[in-house]
Amino acid sequence: MRLASPTDYRPPKPLGPVWCNSNQFMFGVQRLQQTFATFCKVLSVRVIKTSARTSGLVLSNNTHSVSCPVPSDSAPVFSGGTSNLAEHAAANTPTNPMSPREKADTPTSGSSNSHLTTTECASHNGSDPECDEERRIKEEDERGREEEEEYEEEKEEEEEKSCDEGFMGMTPLLQAHHAMERMEEFVHKVWEGRWRVIPHDVLPDWLKDNDYLLHGHRPPMPSFRACFKSIFRIHTETGNIWTHLLGCLFFLCLGLMYMFRPNMSFVAPVQEKVVIGMFFLGAILCLSFSWLFHTVYCHSEGVSKVFSKLDYSGIAFLIMGSFVPWLYYSFYCSPQPCFIYLIVVCILGLAAITVSQCDFFATPQYRGVRAGVFVGLGLSGVVPTLHFVISEGLIRATTIGQMGWLFLMATLYITGACLYAARIPERFFPGKCDIWFHSHQLFHILVVAGAFVHFHGVSNLQEFRYTAGGGCAEEGAL
Repeated sequence: MRLASPTDYRPPKPLGPVWCNSNQFMFGVQRLQQTFATFCKVLSVRVIKTSARTSGLVLSNNTHSVSCPVPSDSAPVFSGGTSNLAEHAAANTPTNPMSPREKADTPTSGSSNSHLTTTECASHNGSDPECDEERRIKEEDERGREEEEEYEEEKEEEEEKSCDEGFMGMTPLLQAHHAMERMEEFVHKVWEGRWRVIPHDVLPDWLKDNDYLLHGHRPPMPSFRACFKSIFRIHTETGNIWTHLLGCLFFLCLGLMYMFRPNMSFVAPVQEKVVIGMFFLGAILCLSFSWLFHTVYCHSEGVSKVFSKLDYSGIAFLIMGSFVPWLYYSFYCSPQPCFIYLIVVCILGLAAITVSQCDFFATPQYRGVRAGVFVGLGLSGVVPTLHFVISEGLIRATTIGQMGWLFLMATLYITGACLYAARIPERFFPGKCDIWFHSHQLFHILVVAGAFVHFHGVSNLQEFRYTAGGGCAEEGAL
């Protein structure tokens, strides 16, 4: 065999970027678990051997056979040895071995002062001093051997205990379990830091939503921490996350500023802050559920289903919350129609939320149905709008009633829903709009813009009501 020379050494190749295939990741975790399962099995065999030694059994190293300890007066047994070896050892072994002290006290064959035999000592009934001395010596020897055996047993028990307890007092099996958990955590951390985007065709079925986005998708993430860290990475959901995350922060700050306005700026401070607060609440819930869904839906199929239902419920909350301040100010002097329209909108909104809780509602095949449900919920405002135009006139409805801003808001919402349902522009440019300006991203931008336009119109209605006062005179009153 040729010995390796120093020139034969080749440095290992540096590790390249990890290919983020979920199947490869799960295969690696399974191999890791199998390795530690084998380790645990070996440790369990060791524990069994240790228990056997503690209980007095002898385990053969070669055959793993168990043999019971033999009495002291029988022939010794050599595990794994041949019969000839056992016979030879038995023939050469003295039948009555003496301790060194007994050998020193035993006289030579020519001495006349030989000790009495055991039978002769027994016949004297302990009256012979020589027998007493011999008995005392034997008792001391036996006591010394017992103490030595006890010391060796205690020493072996301490060594076995120290080996079995291992690190920090844990058994080997518990050590293996904790080691496996730490190794899995290490693999997850490496995965979180080194994952790469993957194409659409290798995604699991529950992550496939838009087959016109060909590249730049996130793989299934092993933890929520990895999902939230992916906010700062570039992928197909980056725009969806940040458009509604920033929009949520914007409306949160705007709502707090509006709620802390002095009461002297309102005709009925409590009522007006409550109705406008309903709009802010709906907008914040919608945008919060949206960016959270787009952040964590790649965690697992179960998490994706739960947060998709929250996302769709948030859209219904935004539509219902948008109706409240507009109906309040538009029908300020007609409380009965205002109350009826609010009840109808709430019923339709709850119906939309109920439908959105079905699992089929989130599937790609029902994309058009989803858009139709929420567009229909928004178009339910056509009836109170026509009522307002007929009662106040088109000119007053457009100028004083801020109908122009309301129409612009509806246009933005409907346009965004149509782009989302038709998957435009990526339908015409597959693979060109994977990261930026695909349909869902444009839909998010139009939703934030529509919500801000609606807030601007409601603010104008509030200012007009403050200017007109709390009365409902025929001139200049809604």
